[in-house]
Amino acid sequence: MASDAFGAHVPPVTHDHLSSALGLRRPGVTESLIRFEEHGLIRETRGLLQIDERRCLEERACSCYKLIASTYGSSESGISGNEPVS
Repeated sequence: MASDAFGAHVPPVTHDHLSSALGLRRPGVTESLIRFEEHGLIRETRGLLQIDERRCLEERACSCYKLIASTYGSSESGISGNEPVS
């Protein structure tokens, strides 16, 4: 989702930011990211998370990712800046 929001395959996020955004403990986020890196899905450097295999990462995500991403995309497409604000 961070990658989607930034429109980049290298979102500038930390383990602390991800744990806060997801409502998880930081060690759990770290463990998950280590597993993703071991499978070649991502690469980490300090403060950056590079997504190498986005399609595989999406397949491993729960089904709610597609629902949230499509809803977020729909709400973004409805905002063009030229429409009156109600």
